[in-house]
Amino acid sequence: MKMATASLLILMLALLTGCSNKFDECVAKEKESYRSRNPGASYGQVQTKQDEFEMLCSSFKGK
Repeated sequence: MKMATASLLILMLALLTGCSNKFDECVAKEKESYRSRNPGASYGQVQTKQDEFEMLCSSFKGK
């Protein structure tokens, strides 16, 4: 739960400062969603899903 809260805070700060792009925001959102559905998932498990998250958000690449 603490990791999810910290991740959400980082995402919100990035959005406020404008230092992230739509692709990064989408990937972060997908990771957060995965963590909320799988609270016991380790960091390694989340990173294993990274390619899937990037594929889901590929429409935002280069924007």
